Amino acid sequence: MIRDIAGRQNHSVKLARKLQKKKHRRERGLLVCEGMDLLRAAVGSGATIRDVLVRRELLSDLPRELVEQAAEECRESASLDIGVCDQETLEYAGSLGGAADVIFICAQPEWGLADIGLGAGATFFLDGVGDPGNVGALVRSAVAFGMAGLVCAPGTADPYGPKAMRAGMGAQFSLPIVVEVSPEDLLARLASEGARGKAVPTIWVADPHEGVDVRDLLLQTGSMVVLGDERSGPGPAWQGMQRVTIPQAGFDSLNVAMAGTVLAYESWRKSAGMAVANEGPVR
Repeated sequence: MIRDIAGRQNHSVKLARKLQKKKHRRERGLLVCEGMDLLRAAVGSGATIRDVLVRRELLSDLPRELVEQAAEECRESASLDIGVCDQETLEYAGSLGGAADVIFICAQPEWGLADIGLGAGATFFLDGVGDPGNVGALVRSAVAFGMAGLVCAPGTADPYGPKAMRAGMGAQFSLPIVVEVSPEDLLARLASEGARGKAVPTIWVADPHEGVDVRDLLLQTGSMVVLGDERSGPGPAWQGMQRVTIPQAGFDSLNVAMAGTVLAYESWRKSAGMAVANEGPVR
């Protein structure tokens, strides 16, 4: 339904504040996002929208299908609420302060490792990447360059947190993402699947100092790139594994999001070039 909201005691407003914390997002299977672009990305992907908070003058800017759904449910049992509120209430409910124009709550996508197809495409494994902005940017790059999915170890920033969602511009709605997978559990799973004859990815650990030049490597098919904390790198589980590096003219100037983007682009560029070459000359 569509209704006016006055004050901070509204259920949707209080829920949006709670969902700023990872604990409540995990318990409820919900996430909170801010911004019209994110809302359009969520609707375009078919996400289940539960609540929307918006200023009155922006009500007409909401995706038409949402407004129509909420209007129809005024006469039925409501599963979508659109709350029209003032700027002060929006600022209280969100984390952007005065920059908030719309806040919405939706179901968090749920994926497992079996949904990614690790042995078929390229994936990122984030081991201790603590900055949510970097995590969101890596999700966005993974979608841009056709990667199959992204896996996060414990200690990695939540890819569905508000800051990561803003950095990813809603790319999280378009990519299988699996969280809370330890390196040890992943490696044990891959060893088990490999022993049963299943396709498993080749693992490459990104290293700023040494390894195979990314320009000499094709990462797209059946590969996993491990990205770690910028200071300490990936954890000890990856010791002794093959490295891939991005040569630089001087000074380690690439942060983890930039490095991951370069790696994703290079693998996409080479695989696209190989696909063209395999098609042969046009007749």
